Amino acid sequence: MIKPERIVYLGIDVQKAFGREAKSSNLATLASQPEGDEAVEVQNNARLASAVYQAGGTIIVTKDWHNPVGTRIAVEGGTVVDNRAADEFAIYGEHATSADGDSDLNAPLETALRQLEAVDGRRRTVIPVDRYERVESGDSQRIFEIHKNVYDITQVEELQDGVEKGPVVPNQAFWNLMERETSQGPVTLVLGGKIAEVCVRAGAFSLLGALPGVAMVVPEDAVSSLPSDLARRLQLPTKLEVMAQLRERGARVVKTEEVLGWLSPTGEETAGNPPVRN
Repeated sequence: MIKPERIVYLGIDVQKAFGREAKSSNLATLASQPEGDEAVEVQNNARLASAVYQAGGTIIVTKDWHNPVGTRIAVEGGTVVDNRAADEFAIYGEHATSADGDSDLNAPLETALRQLEAVDGRRRTVIPVDRYERVESGDSQRIFEIHKNVYDITQVEELQDGVEKGPVVPNQAFWNLMERETSQGPVTLVLGGKIAEVCVRAGAFSLLGALPGVAMVVPEDAVSSLPSDLARRLQLPTKLEVMAQLRERGARVVKTEEVLGWLSPTGEETAGNPPVRN
């Protein structure tokens, strides 16, 4: 069984922006068929988040978060134009902007987090992309929502006036949180989310490289993806190939039910136990 104080759920971009509810016609194709089923995968993320919290773990969800290209932002001494999303929007269409709800978490996960906030007695702690982003935040120490503006959650693109590609630097807020978790001893990281070929892959690879002491478990039926033919047209690995790459790098690829079994108070230690790294 996973030790409660040593488990983190990381749900990457389980948002309306990616899948059937997306405002971008390009991203509305991300229904995982025939490799999976987005509705099931979204629901599995909600189940995992609830189970990890109930087992004593920490919940971290990320949100892809962009301003429309050309947005003027008030800064010290005047305003700057935010064009950081121009490259992503050119590929995928405008997405994950806060004004129209496209950045919202999918309903099952959002509902689960609100229920956990009620149990926690505190609202989730929201960590913005940068100091110019206005967000309301609680002070929970176990439920976190981190906003991101590049594929890889471990990085962030800084704001520069009118520049389409600003400096990409480590996402220090995220790394601080991971350091807090890993400083207590061995950690099992349960990773789900969207999209397998892009943001999940980027974040997972960075974490596996930077945190060799963390045991990563990836429930493949909690990871949404592009249809394989579209992935190939975009010259991306398919979901099946991403899962194979994660295995090669030391992650354990399983099913959601197996993880829920580990987390169950009555779960028994079997050959299916999660890995522990020293």
